Amino acid sequence: MSRDGVLGTDGPVFGFLDKVGTLIALSVVWFLGCLPVVTVAASTTALYYAVSKSVRREYGSAMQEFWHSYRANLKRGIPITVILAMLTGLLVYNIQLMTRAEGDSNLLLWGSILLLAALAGITVYICPVLSRFSMSAWNACRLAFVMAVRFWYFTLALALGTAALVLLQCFVLPIPTALLLPAVWCLAVTYPVEKVLLAYMPPKEDNDDSWYYQ
Repeated sequence: MSRDGVLGTDGPVFGFLDKVGTLIALSVVWFLGCLPVVTVAASTTALYYAVSKSVRREYGSAMQEFWHSYRANLKRGIPITVILAMLTGLLVYNIQLMTRAEGDSNLLLWGSILLLAALAGITVYICPVLSRFSMSAWNACRLAFVMAVRFWYFTLALALGTAALVLLQCFVLPIPTALLLPAVWCLAVTYPVEKVLLAYMPPKEDNDDSWYYQ
């Protein structure tokens, strides 16, 4: 390949830099979309949708796809964010109380831990589910829970990986990773999660060229 071919606008170098720039831009708008706090689920759903469709499969404009998904999922995303955050906070508080309490509290402690694990599993899949399926918030949470249990090995890896990267961004390299890490991790997550989503989608028909089957 010639030098112009390598460094030209159709070459691999330009293509790589273009994707890096898109991922940085998506990380920035994801952060902006999360600023109201109650919109975290809507913003994360939009990030997954834009990364999966526009960055990975190169369909449409990443920015347009992000804001389209963001607006479309506000109604479902806000209550999901609030409820998951409240339940998680209550369970964490209860676990802290149980670990300090005297007497026979092991059953309540382990029950709270199991419920917290279930919420973590729902959290792993809820945004991809919202990005792909048109269903109520309740049914989306139910489907996310079923996915978390059925594909527990993906769930465990994704939950641990997300937790590790959150700690990395918050306490180790907050500024260098803030502009790239959210979208890059989202791109990595699409590879196992898309396989999970396909398990709950209708089989592809011969004349169906929808982007999510690509």
